[in-house]
Amino acid sequence: MEYTEKRPRPKGVTKKKPDKVTAKQNRQNKKHQLRPKLQDGDNNKRRHFGPLHKKQDILSLWPKIVEYIGLSEYESKVYLSLINLGTAGARKLSINCDVPRTKVYGTLKKLIDYGLVVEIPGAPKKFSPSKPRESFDAILNLTLEKADDFKEIITRLETLYSEQSDKGGPRKKLVWYLDPTEDIRGKCSEIIRQSEQDLNIITTEDGLEILFNSYHRLLDEMQEQGIEIKLHSPLDPKSNPLARELSYIFQVQKVHVKTPILFINSDNKRFLLARLATRGSKLPFLSCMFTEDKELLDLIHLLLLNSHNKMLLQAFPLK
Repeated sequence: MEYTEKRPRPKGVTKKKPDKVTAKQNRQNKKHQLRPKLQDGDNNKRRHFGPLHKKQDILSLWPKIVEYIGLSEYESKVYLSLINLGTAGARKLSINCDVPRTKVYGTLKKLIDYGLVVEIPGAPKKFSPSKPRESFDAILNLTLEKADDFKEIITRLETLYSEQSDKGGPRKKLVWYLDPTEDIRGKCSEIIRQSEQDLNIITTEDGLEILFNSYHRLLDEMQEQGIEIKLHSPLDPKSNPLARELSYIFQVQKVHVKTPILFINSDNKRFLLARLATRGSKLPFLSCMFTEDKELLDLIHLLLLNSHNKMLLQAFPLK
């Protein structure tokens, strides 16, 4: 009988050690043997852990069941757990939906009364969910009817509101306000860029300087696009270098304005009215308001210019 690796070796005979290359190959072969080869679709099984992932998804719907159907938290969780399991006893339900076992039987009794759960005869007791479409069809239809009815009510109210608004009376206007901490400079740029035909600007000497330093490239760009730009300020193009330089490109007109404001009228569709800070301040603007309301624009424009192009606000200086 010959000796093999599975039988005792004769005395004095030692096992021959494999060389390094052979030993490395043996370790790799052993590693592959211990790790079973994944078949097609096994990646999904490893990643989602089957029923656990499904349970977490469906049980997360319980707040919506509470909101839409009116069930309690326990009732919603037990019902959803039954949908997930198909058929189960009270103990299994308690573990699956984290509802105390002492509360499961009472909850199941209520669900049976609602027609959402059916008790299966036998011992131990098991329960099965009713078909969701059949259980909730009446509630769904009622909800849709309420939605249609509410939509009709809103339509009638809107019609009545429009009729009463046409008869006159106070109306609300929407005006937006920015304080010094917000991007008033950026809002000025936005109003200027929105212009498609006309751009009228009324400001003081300080405001004209701010325009020249901050927006001269933007104004040039708008001029090149065919926008008609008119600047109104107390500077006379005949005697003031800044006004004269601007008059080479834009229409510059002298008006008597002393109130520290910057008024930008874009296409007679929107406007911005900003209060200027004193010269040398860190921020050029103290506050501003803007809107796209045409009626408010007309009112503000009347306050700024009269028929003789003289500023009315100079009689009411801001303190």
